[in-house]
Amino acid sequence: MHNTPDFSSSRRGLFRMGALGGAVAGATVLTARSVAPAQAAPTAHNFPEKFIYPAIAGPSLALWGSSSIEGARATEGVVAGYDVRLSTLLTRYLQVPVLNFGQGSETSTNILARRGSPQFTMTLKFPEDLIPAEGSVTVQQTESTAIEWNDASYYPGYVQDIPGTLQAIKGAPGSYTFTRTIAGEPRYAPATVAKASVFSSYQQMISYSSHHLVQIGRNNITELDRIKEHTQLAVDMAPERTIILGHFAVDGDGPDSGRAKAVRAYNEWGRQTYGNAFINPQEYLREVTQQPWLRYGDLNGSGVWNTKEDADDYQQGRLPRSLYATDGIHLNGWGYLALARQIQAVVTELKWFSA
Repeated sequence: MHNTPDFSSSRRGLFRMGALGGAVAGATVLTARSVAPAQAAPTAHNFPEKFIYPAIAGPSLALWGSSSIEGARATEGVVAGYDVRLSTLLTRYLQVPVLNFGQGSETSTNILARRGSPQFTMTLKFPEDLIPAEGSVTVQQTESTAIEWNDASYYPGYVQDIPGTLQAIKGAPGSYTFTRTIAGEPRYAPATVAKASVFSSYQQMISYSSHHLVQIGRNNITELDRIKEHTQLAVDMAPERTIILGHFAVDGDGPDSGRAKAVRAYNEWGRQTYGNAFINPQEYLREVTQQPWLRYGDLNGSGVWNTKEDADDYQQGRLPRSLYATDGIHLNGWGYLALARQIQAVVTELKWFSA
């Protein structure tokens, strides 16, 4: 439990957040048209371009999760050329480097493996117990590894001191391709020797001193008890430097659907457990987006709340459809703009990056 004042998700708390959001928005940039990509130098790295991150030389924020954190469908709705991924917006709003560690389609154990949770250590079995001198090799996840195999998994890391990427082989559960990114000598790496074949996440290494925002379990939200356990494991990695981002329902989910019930239950549990360090996007995107500073500021041009359909969605306990992407699963660009303001408000309230 964080020792921070409770930031209630009641309507009063939401409007307090809205007021704070309006204040910080006014102090920075109000419209999407002014948002530009961060001009941060890349880290010195041994990995493909996908895994180039801003240089860290002071305070920073790491974003962990699946496709919503990654920025899926963020181009929808907004004018072409606007980069409204959370990482880009938060870099601008918070004036610190923001690391985007979103990976689409991953479930909670995959995210925890990248986060570096000791309960989800990735141990690999190399053919003939050898890391090759160069190139790629098919490896197996050992039976002792608790990570659920996911064909979307792809991330950078090290085995011993050898850099490489680990990518799941589609249609081959338990199998991955390890690609060595710096050639050298073959290396003995037996899975039977402690840590000799452990794949250590580079993302965890470079964000060790960062503050963290974690959204976990969006792709297995109905496994509620497991998601709660996994959320706590993510918090345990940096208890005073972690915010948990809750969930929003899928467009068209009725209030009595299993997924909608799981979203409500998780968000209520998160509010009670983490207080001020928990963000409930379902309520914020329903309530605060109606406030003039946001509706006619960042969301000007979205048409949100201008239609009978949006009003009907509100009455039925859903997000306004104007903030959903066409797949009905992700937010569109306008939804990301609103969500970034919510995160900014909470980070500001916690004084993480205050001078």
